[in-house]
Amino acid sequence: MAFYLGWTLLTASVSLSEEPNTQPAPPIDDPFLLWQLDAVRERARKIPQNVWERIRNGQEWNWHEYPDQVLLQEDTEIKWTRYLSAALNAPKWLDLGMTARIRREGFDFPFKTDQKGNTWQWATRSRFRASARWKAFRAELEFQGSTSGVDSATDVVGTSTLTAGNVQQLFVAFTLPDVWQTGFRTDLHVGRINLDIGSRRLVARSRFSNTSQAFDGIHWNLANEGQWQFRTFFSEVVLNTNNTNRLGMFTNSGDLFWGLSYETYQLSWSRIHVYYFGRDEDSEGKQVSRNHSTFGLRLYQPPRIGSFDYDGETAWQVGTLDNKDHFAYFQHFSLGYTFSLPWVPRILAMYDYASGTDSANGNYNQTFDNLFGARRSELTPTSLFGPFYRSNISSPGIRLILKPRPVLQLDVKFRAWYLAQSRDSWVNSGLRDPTGAAGNVLGQDVEIGVRWNPSPNLSVDAGYDHFFKGAYIKNQTSVPGNPPANDTDYFYIQTEVRF
Repeated sequence: MAFYLGWTLLTASVSLSEEPNTQPAPPIDDPFLLWQLDAVRERARKIPQNVWERIRNGQEWNWHEYPDQVLLQEDTEIKWTRYLSAALNAPKWLDLGMTARIRREGFDFPFKTDQKGNTWQWATRSRFRASARWKAFRAELEFQGSTSGVDSATDVVGTSTLTAGNVQQLFVAFTLPDVWQTGFRTDLHVGRINLDIGSRRLVARSRFSNTSQAFDGIHWNLANEGQWQFRTFFSEVVLNTNNTNRLGMFTNSGDLFWGLSYETYQLSWSRIHVYYFGRDEDSEGKQVSRNHSTFGLRLYQPPRIGSFDYDGETAWQVGTLDNKDHFAYFQHFSLGYTFSLPWVPRILAMYDYASGTDSANGNYNQTFDNLFGARRSELTPTSLFGPFYRSNISSPGIRLILKPRPVLQLDVKFRAWYLAQSRDSWVNSGLRDPTGAAGNVLGQDVEIGVRWNPSPNLSVDAGYDHFFKGAYIKNQTSVPGNPPANDTDYFYIQTEVRF
């Protein structure tokens, strides 16, 4: 009987392998053994017997929800078919994921001071994440490594393009999806985290940039899903460094950052988001000292086919910056319409204003602090390029978005750029005319982009931006070290794979 049972198990396993067994099994007359054979074969059919079969069924290793899903907004940062977990046959309590991105990017004529010649680079970013769950508890570890291949002496290599391998996230979390059967959900995260809050204009995990901002601290979420969400956090900002001798575990900045956020979706005519952010950064050993509060309000309606959408946000800052009284503000408004036509065209008019300081000699500061906001989606590509911040800027613009296929998106944008205050700095360029004689016309830019996402595990993105330099730059070209008057052409193409 043992012989027949052993032969049965061998037959069941070999019959599902890539090379079928050519030796016939001996006849079995025992009904009990026949029943056992059928049961074993049925169980074997349900369990992939090799790596490739598990990979083909990789979605079976996906989790319904991941530990940082409350912290981050965009699914592409979290959700994809977990081929790595499937290949390693990870247990259901363990999630493993990996992403790899490579981008070729560059521009010809610089826009910053002391830049010479054109600049090109290969930028790569790799992430590995491991998550575990047990009852209401969660834990996650995410490593990130960013590199910038130096192609010429004019390449710009900084913490926005290069960080040695570091710990991007490391936290434990506690989640209750239905607190005391009230319908409320609560989540508590403690450790190193990344954050997306609201519109992501002031607090965001960078998508396009080669590096991302992390925070060490605590985050609490309370929500009635689909109706409202309350979040609060207290943290210390983690420095992005190029130090190859450490994993970024102890690169804290002494820069404290905390906040409150409340968002409601219960009104038919608008969604409402109110928030407060506090920042305290000592000046010792730092370029800038900050101690200020940011209060904000956002009213918006998401895009829908055949309807208008809008987004209005106002933020006000008060406190001190560089030991001067600080009062600044930021305004955004956009109005769009999505047509019920082929390619689902959406046209969007937008305007951004971030205050600047009207005098370089006063005992006050009015330049808005961009905090940790994302810029790629509304301003320009960042990383190697990124000439504009939400600081001392005034910019109207228009955008056209087309979707020829559900997985393909085309994007055309035009924006005009002005300094809000001509005597203040053009942030991120090194240019400043304290007399205001150079004017405030920075120029205009036209951007064309295409994005192809054939699956959650693969994306291809390419874009071109032409920056028409304005009178502000051309009026200062005679100053040694200032950029030339030639327009800037920026191009990139990238692909990212997720396992």
